[in-house]
Amino acid sequence: MGLPVIKGTPLDAPVTGRLDGRPWHDGAIEYTEAGFLARHLSTACFIVISYLSGMRSGEALSLKRGCVERDHAHSLVLLRGRHWKGVRDAAGDKMPEGEIRADPWVVTEAVATAVAVLERLHTSTWLFPATLFTDGRDGATILRSRVGGSRSETRINHDIAEFLAWVETYCTEHGRSDPIPSDPVHPVIYSARLRRTLAWFIVRQPRGLVAAAIQYGHLRVQMTLGYAGNYASGFPDDLAFEDWLARLDTLADAHQRLREGEQVSGPAAETYRHRVQAATRFAGRVLRTKRHATTMLANPDLQIFPGKGMTCVLDPKRAACRLRSEEDSTRRTPDLDDCRPNCVNIARTDRDIEQVLVQIERLRPLVDDPLAPAFRHAREQHELDRLERIVTAHDRTGEPHDGH
Repeated sequence: MGLPVIKGTPLDAPVTGRLDGRPWHDGAIEYTEAGFLARHLSTACFIVISYLSGMRSGEALSLKRGCVERDHAHSLVLLRGRHWKGVRDAAGDKMPEGEIRADPWVVTEAVATAVAVLERLHTSTWLFPATLFTDGRDGATILRSRVGGSRSETRINHDIAEFLAWVETYCTEHGRSDPIPSDPVHPVIYSARLRRTLAWFIVRQPRGLVAAAIQYGHLRVQMTLGYAGNYASGFPDDLAFEDWLARLDTLADAHQRLREGEQVSGPAAETYRHRVQAATRFAGRVLRTKRHATTMLANPDLQIFPGKGMTCVLDPKRAACRLRSEEDSTRRTPDLDDCRPNCVNIARTDRDIEQVLVQIERLRPLVDDPLAPAFRHAREQHELDRLERIVTAHDRTGEPHDGH
């Protein structure tokens, strides 16, 4: 007939996605690879949803079509789903089917996009159906027990490993230098680590939950805890455990700097030195539960909070700021946004003074501006004088004493 014969069975679907301005896939997608790519796409969506929500793996895998809701009054994206932790019937027995959470997860727009992709990818009620493009050949035993159901945690962990391998291969074949780096300590990446990773990044951002709330566009700090809802979700426990580890990292660094001769000034300087020295006894401490971490965080020797150009050595009874109460009510933390210059809890390290010097350099042009209104000049001059006194006092802490 004179018709050309082509190799393979390319799909009549254009490749519209782009990576660095170029189509992510060379040529048409083959019919035989479409299923595998769809599986990887589903796994990528799971990673986005699980990481940016703080949900447990089972909670994410049990999500159903239509789970995204929007609170237009507050510009919030909500995720409705089922949970099992602490769910009991009237008799006090555990409910194996769980229940729909009364309080939804508060998530970002990226999560809503991932859900929308999954809803277009297949027609199943579940966002992560067990039989998605497997044809019954992959994990037949598992599939027979879960036909019509969602993917299991074992299955999604396998899919994550396959997805990471695919990304590695893709980067190699296309000469890319941005593959997903391997973890030399814990090489196996499983779904439960996504929740822990979110907690790690939150507590290691400046000002902790405040930074997380800003990063993810939430209205209040409480909305960050809304990733996992109320305290029964267990996510604040993950935060407490990571907060404990981060606090020890900070104190270990402070201890090393003191040994190397770092100067400390301010009304709480001596308390700062005492607490940093005392905190060394926590090194190597084994925490058996995350609740134990929460309790340990309330220890007075750990109440050191780096701020902007200062370090708060918290004594709640003497704090000039308005303290924040943690949800579990076991401890109170300072409001570093409301730090008062006259507070007796302030200490300043050499690192803090470096930030103060940056503030001074930013103020000088404003003070020297001849066109500045008189009231603004007076205000900036007053602040500049205050900061320069802080630097002078700090420098004097390193001067040798004359013995008098």
